[in-house]
Formats: sequence, C-alpha cells, structure tokens
Amino acid sequence: MDSDLYPHRGFMLDTGRKFFPVPAILDLLTILQQYNFNVFHWHIYDAESFPMHWPADRGLTNASIKYSHTSRYYTFKDIQSVISHAQRLGILVYPETDMPGHSDIWGLWKEGLVVGTPDLKHPSAQLDIRQHRLQTYDHVVSLVSTVDSYFGSPLHHFGGDEVAYIWQTEDDNKLFETFLHWLKTLCPNKLLILWDDPLTDEGKSINLSKDWIIQTWHNGATQEMLNRGHRVIVSESDAFYIGNADYNKMSSFVFPNHSNVLGFEVVWFTSEGDDPYDFHQNWVMEPIKAASQIRRNRNTREA
Repeated sequence: MDSDLYPHRGFMLDTGRKFFPVPAILDLLTILQQYNFNVFHWHIYDAESFPMHWPADRGLTNASIKYSHTSRYYTFKDIQSVISHAQRLGILVYPETDMPGHSDIWGLWKEGLVVGTPDLKHPSAQLDIRQHRLQTYDHVVSLVSTVDSYFGSPLHHFGGDEVAYIWQTEDDNKLFETFLHWLKTLCPNKLLILWDDPLTDEGKSINLSKDWIIQTWHNGATQEMLNRGHRVIVSESDAFYIGNADYNKMSSFVFPNHSNVLGFEVVWFTSEGDDPYDFHQNWVMEPIKAASQIRRNRNTREA
C-alpha cells in the first residue's frame, strides 16, 4: 500500500531560534510517525544560539548561555534520548551544522572566528574561512567530529545557505567553493546535503560535486537542481515552510517525475515567540497532515 511513498519524508526543526525541551521533541516525533514521516532533520543551532554541549570545555555552549535567548542546551544524553525514541518509531534523525553563514554566536565565543559584527538580534556574521584562519578550520573539524559521535547518522547537512561574499579576498567565490569541497572530506562515508543557495544565489558560480544532495527552499529551484544532476529533497518555501504552508498549497505542489527526487521535508524555522508545543496547533498540524498524503503517483509530471 505504501510502495508509492517517497523514501525521504522529513520534518526539519530549528532549535537554534527557539529551544525545544526534549519531551516536546519526543512528542513531536510520535506525531510525525503517525503521519508517515520517517526522517527528522535537526537544525540544532543557528546564529542566535548554540544549544548543544561543545567543545569539551563547553566553550561555545557557555557563550550561548551567556549571550543568547536561552540558557538551556542539549547534552549527549539528550540527543541519544531523541535518537532512541525516533528509532523505535522508524524515524532517522540527522543533524545540520550550518556553515559558514549563521555564525554570529561563534563570534561572541572567540574573537576572530567570524567576519562581520556578531549581532544575535540581527545576524549577518559568518565564519572566517580564509585559508590563514587555521583556528576556524580546527574548530569545524572538532564540531563535525563531535556531532558525528553524537548522532551517528548516515546523513549530514552542512547548510551553506545565505552566505554573503564579505571575506574580501581576491576571489570569495573560489574561497567558498574550496570550503565546500573541504567540508566533503570531513564526512567521506556519509550522504551530504546543502541548501540550494550555493547553486541558485545571484553572483555565485560554484562547481559542486553531483553527489551532494540539494535541499531546495527557493521556489522553483527543484527542477533546476535536477537539471544539474543532483538528487533533491524538496522544501520549496511557499509550499513546505511552516507559516507559509497550508493543505491546498502542499497538496497542489507539482513534484517533478524524476528518480532523483528523494522526497520532501516540511520545514519549521522557529522564532522566539513560538511555543515548543505549537505543533499541536492547526497552523503546524495542517501541513503535517497534508504531507502525509503526498505520493509519487500524484501530481507528477515528466522532468
């Protein structure tokens, strides 16, 4: 009966802009399982906060406690609790370490790690990935290794979205491209995911390996990414972002009939005003219910 389901039926939760207690995440996972979801994409931190235990001395975590909107954070035990509950429900949990953008909190931790002025209310800083900034690269290696040990997932999302060329090198485009290639070496045995920005932003010209999976959030980007030869997770913002999505938008979304469409993710970029239990509200539940009706043989067209 379910042979026409997409293999990737995901939900992305942002706990960087709004901290969700572990019991709330467990309840959300239980609801997702009831509505055919099998993937939980954990956007665990963002520019505004870093609610995760890292590094060993808890340095960035402590900076987040001091400067951000929340003093709470996830321990290894917390993350394992979420993963164990998800596994019992048949849901895969995978992490996102968004970089080099969305990094203002890093700049409040250690001076020199970012370009731009860190501002948690109006974020725009990003990691300083210029080649001589070896400290930045060492921290990225440590973070990715720690997250991998926490999650142990076959998938890893590196973000790559909303990156501005503010490094002021001779070729910021080449710098960003080289950084993305380098990130790939950190997870040689994983399926790696990026948002579509490196390939869709005006002014960017990135030569990206076809084995990167692209998660589309710009409206209309899905077909373009397929044309470029990438596997795609569909999250185009009008139809799949909580706050935009409703039943009609999602049920009428036209999926390209292409084997490289792995599936979709409903995306919840939260805000400080959200309640961690808002997933019981209709504005969240309606898109979840609509997504449960998505099938490969409905609303498709030839690529």
